[in-house]
Amino acid sequence: MTLIQKLHPTRFTGMSDKMTAIVAHILDQTWTNPAIAQMVITSDGHLLARHEGDCGFNNYIGRALDLEGNWKRLLSAAGLTAVEHQEAEAAYQRVMGLTPISQA
Repeated sequence: MTLIQKLHPTRFTGMSDKMTAIVAHILDQTWTNPAIAQMVITSDGHLLARHEGDCGFNNYIGRALDLEGNWKRLLSAAGLTAVEHQEAEAAYQRVMGLTPISQA
């Protein structure tokens, strides 16, 4: 089973649509319509998303710290190998390592 399969929402019946869209974005997948095209962290630590086809960051995701905790719990529950865990964390850091929106 691949990392994408292990983190797919069909394995986690309690995963919200919002979390599904976020995980898909982190893994460079499209599991929702609309899909998240881009996320930014505001200067006060909140996340905004731009959906495919939108011209701005019109969707409030929540606090970046809350997402980080949810992400860690998902990885823990997914039964990842050490290599898969490292790959998932690298994908998360790639997406979340964004410059705060006020400094962009």
